[in-house]
Order: sequence, then C-alpha cells, then structure tokens
Amino acid sequence: MLRMTSLTVQEVLEREQFQNATVIAGREGLNRRIKWVHVMEVTSVRQLLNGDELILSTGFVWKDNLDVFLSIVKQLIQSNAAGLCIEIGTYMDSIPEEIIQLADESKFPIIIFNQEVRFVDITQDLHSLLIAHHYQLISDLEQFSQELNSLLLQPQCLQNILAHLSNKTGMQVIYQPKDGQAQFVPDVSNEKKETFLHFITLQPMGKGLVLQNVQAMDYLFAKLILVPAPHTSVSDYDMLLLDRSATAIAQFLLRELYIEEKKRVKETEWLYDWLEGKHTEERILSYLVDIDATLIPKGLLVCTCRFVNKKNETSSQITYFMLLVRSLFEQEGFFVLSLTTRNKLVIILLNRREESDVIQRLRTAFDRLMANDTLKNRTVPEIDRISIGKHVRLLKEMHKSYESSLEALTINDKLCNKSSKVIYHQDFHIYRMIFQLTKNKELQEFMFDYLSPVIHYDEKNNSNLLNTLKVYMCCNGSKKETAEQLYVVRQTLYHRLEKLEELLGKDFMSSPKRQAIEFSLHAYDYLQT
Repeated sequence: MLRMTSLTVQEVLEREQFQNATVIAGREGLNRRIKWVHVMEVTSVRQLLNGDELILSTGFVWKDNLDVFLSIVKQLIQSNAAGLCIEIGTYMDSIPEEIIQLADESKFPIIIFNQEVRFVDITQDLHSLLIAHHYQLISDLEQFSQELNSLLLQPQCLQNILAHLSNKTGMQVIYQPKDGQAQFVPDVSNEKKETFLHFITLQPMGKGLVLQNVQAMDYLFAKLILVPAPHTSVSDYDMLLLDRSATAIAQFLLRELYIEEKKRVKETEWLYDWLEGKHTEERILSYLVDIDATLIPKGLLVCTCRFVNKKNETSSQITYFMLLVRSLFEQEGFFVLSLTTRNKLVIILLNRREESDVIQRLRTAFDRLMANDTLKNRTVPEIDRISIGKHVRLLKEMHKSYESSLEALTINDKLCNKSSKVIYHQDFHIYRMIFQLTKNKELQEFMFDYLSPVIHYDEKNNSNLLNTLKVYMCCNGSKKETAEQLYVVRQTLYHRLEKLEELLGKDFMSSPKRQAIEFSLHAYDYLQT
C-alpha cells in the first residue's frame, strides 16, 4: 500500500540518471519529499515555487557571484524546496564552502553532476514516476472507499472504520464525539487516554496530530484525530484516508439519525393528544423522561411550518428537514419533537436552558436555519412560512402555544406580509387583539363609530383623507414629518387637518380618543385586506 504522494531525495538518488551524482551538502535532509522537478536559471525564485520542488540548474546565473548564489540558496530553503542539483563543468567548477556550510546547517541537499547530463531525461523520468505515484494513490483511495462502504453495511461499523483507519495509517486513532466518551483505536491504558485527551486540549492541531471534523447538515457530530508515532509525520495520503473515514462515519451517524427520526414520526399519536391538551403535567414529564432521562424542560414553544407545495413533499424530505432543524436547535438548547397535522408540520421546541434568553436563542437558530445552503436544494421541502407561537411554562398548556402559532399564520396571511418566512406571534402586538375581536360584530361597529365620517367623506369626494389621518398618527402628530411623508406642502396638510377636525372633532388627537382612532385604523387595514 502506497503511503506517500511524493518521492524522497534519497529515492531519487537511486534512479539511473543519478548514478554519477554526488551529495556534497545537506545529507540530513535526504528524506525531504519531492512533489515536482523544476529547471531554474533565474536569480529570484521565491515567488516561482510552491514547495517540495527538486531544482535542476547549470549555475549559469551565479557562476561568478557568490552573493547571488547565497541569495538563491536561501530563497530555495525559505521556499521549502526539496533540494538543488547542479551540473559541474559547464559553467561552474566547484561549489563554494559558504554554500556547503549553509546547506548543511539547513539540512538542504545539494547534489552535483560531475559530467554533462540531460535535464530533459531527468524531468521526464521523475515526472513519470510522480504521476505513477498519484495514479496509485487514486487507486488505493478508491479501494479504501470501497472497503469503508462495505464496513458501513456491517454491525459495529463505527468501531470497524476506526480500526481500519488505524491499520492503514499505522497510527493511534481517537474518536471524540460531541457528547460521550472518546474511543481509542488501538485501545490504550486509562493513564494514556488521559494523557492523550490532555494533550489534545493543549496542543494546537497541526503540531504533532491532525484533526478532521465529522459533520453533516451543518452539525458537528465528533472529531476524528490521528496521532503519529514520535519523530514521524502525517503524510498527504494519511490526510486523505482520514477525510474519507470522517465522511463514512458521518454517513453512518446520519443514517442512524434518519432511522431514529422515522421512529419518532410513528410515535405521534401520543403527541396529538398532548397537542389537544389531553395530558396532565405529570404524565407529560413521565413521557419525556422515557425519551431522555436528562430532559427537564423549562417551558416550550410550538412552531407551525407550512411548505410551498405540501402535496409534493415526500416523507423522506420532511425527515431530512427535521434532521437539519434538530441539529441547529439542539445547539441553542432546545429538545425537538415533531408531528404532522392538518397538512402542516408542527415542531415542538422544549427549552433546556434558562428562560431569560429563550427568544433570543430561538431567533438565532431560525436565522441559521434560513441561511443554510441545504434549503436551496431539493433535499428538503421549500418553506412557505414558519410561525412561532408564544412561550408557555406549563407543558400541559402546549395547545395554547400551538393555537397562537396558527393565529400568527392567519394574521400574517390577512396582512399579506411576505417580508419574512419566519414570523413570531409576539411581534403582531395589537393585531392579536384585533384577531380575537373579529370573532364577533363589535369590532366593526367600534371601528365605524370612529372612522365612518372620514370613510364617507373619501367616498363622496374621491379623496384619501383616511391615509392622511393614518400617516399623521404614525408621525405622532408631527406636521413637518407628515407633510414630508405625504409629499405635500404645509398649507395642503393644514387644510386636510382642519377637515379631519371638522369630521372627527377637535379633540381627535387627545388621549384616549386618539388611541381609539389608532386602534380603529389598524382594524380597518386588517378587515380591508
């Protein structure tokens, strides 16, 4: 099995083209990796290199200038080049002692050819070898991926994947879930486990160990860590193995969540009764403890989710949508339950944390949900509106939160508000009272008691005095601001206000008459739409 994506300088020296080559400096750096071979005859090289290149040169540009030669070697070292090969005899007869000393100190290999060589043969040979390495790498990775797919179909696949990764890399593998104990493959003593975990906490990733997040649908499940043996490093190939293993584990965990979500959907009968207020507080708490022994909710909220075309949504799309919701809202301290009723998805959010910031955390979670890229594809259904009911402290009063979420949907539809896909019952303020009053005739009678003179005047004169009244109220009686918003001159506004005084009375801006008129204006807008 190939372990590296590149050659080393030592391996290159064994090639036929290097039979007459001699290492004159930097012997301690012969284990440097070579990812490419580059012919270079310029004085400024730093911006031309990516690192790990073996440089071939005749020395023409520095043959008579030691300072330039030193500058070039320093640039190569700083650029992390693999080494420098120089042809001796054509332009240079020897390598200065200062260059040899610099290369030895930096463990930077310098190789000389004592006779003329064809650089084209060297580059062709080594590039062919590197390409063969990359081809073998792809084949090995494909085989490794197939092996992981096979392990996903077997029992205890998580442990098997960790063991397989450890065998392929020859390294200690640590699987650290977000919630739960870390797993070590191969297993080690408790003392070593504590040492590893302490080291992971203190040591920045990339210095002695490598970490790969196990995540899906914007949710971090765990961390997968490789710990190399002392005095060894993690190769690019090892990194690719780690990445594919993390992806396989994420697929396994996502599958487990999907199965769990499907089971929850089947257990909705009890939730229907809860939604209708048929259970006592004690019975609800007992039910929740059976689900999660640590679940002691501090109140709850109910969200009603309506999709653009509910009939075309499949159960799998709903399930994936709930997986996304669960992953985001659990991070903000909510335990999530769900059920489908009346062609809508009902999401129950049980608050695990303090009540003081529950709305703030809720808004944060919904902002992240609506910004998630998953909503832009067809994996989950397209959202028309999500309505959030009021927060209730008693679990048995969940039906009140559910009813308020439906009320918010109705109010939002009535007002034709399309500015946001996520709406909150508490944000509708006075319209909540108007909604309740629309259930009887008193609201319309109350509204016309205050507005009918203006409404009849507008109908008779084909004017819009009612709009002037509305803007004047919104501007808190500021004539200047009202004139600006209506785009009229002051005299025109004064004439209209005089007419309003004539129709409504000179005291129409005094409290509580003003409050009654403002309420009537909101009621009029609601009933008209």
